Amino acid sequence: MAVVNEFLSNKIVTRLNYGMENGKEVIKSKSYANVRVSATNPDIYQTATAIAALQVPALEDVQLIRQDLIFDDGQ
Repeated sequence: MAVVNEFLSNKIVTRLNYGMENGKEVIKSKSYANVRVSATNPDIYQTATAIAALQVPALEDVQLIRQDLIFDDGQ
């Protein structure tokens, strides 16, 4: 039994700080799909910070969500 994985997709998630509202910090997420599998972490971070610079809320963090299909290849 050989368990293998197959790449499905990458997605960037940016968490943005909209400031305080009623005494609570307001953090919202925005996601950007179809990130190339060949994109490096520095490229992804640079792209996310460039996108966030065009927006009013402050960038809190950048996440890379990778989706793989894991299965038994039957061998």
